[in-house]
Amino acid sequence: MIQFLVDIKPKPQQRHRSNGRFQYDPSSKDKQDFLFLVKQYAPPKPITGIIEMDITFCYKRPASHFIMKNKQKVLKENAPFFKIGRPDVDNLAKFYLDAMQGTFYKDDSQVVSLRANKLYGEKHYVMIKIIPSKNFTKFVWYIIL
Repeated sequence: MIQFLVDIKPKPQQRHRSNGRFQYDPSSKDKQDFLFLVKQYAPPKPITGIIEMDITFCYKRPASHFIMKNKQKVLKENAPFFKIGRPDVDNLAKFYLDAMQGTFYKDDSQVVSLRANKLYGEKHYVMIKIIPSKNFTKFVWYIIL
């Protein structure tokens, strides 16, 4: 299992653009920057086989989630735990799946189970857990149940 936390604001995959002659990925520079930050956690060789992945995208709470009590910021009772709204969780996941492709695993098509959460916290971060699995039958039973 590979697990790491990176103190960065989560970034979504941007739509590929075209200039009329060819397409390009406007997120490619951000993906390279992310990979530079996490390369130390990469396995010696990219993982082959099936992979489970958990990703948590945490956004720093806005000031509107707090009230002042006795000159201290206190979280409102009705402040949400999960971040609803943009960016979409699927675009966030796609960015990080694509960024780690070729370094952590051969291809993001190897990811057969993905859990992604988008929530609020004290600071921005992305936490990723990659679980290589040699036991395919547990996935089959999970699907059947």
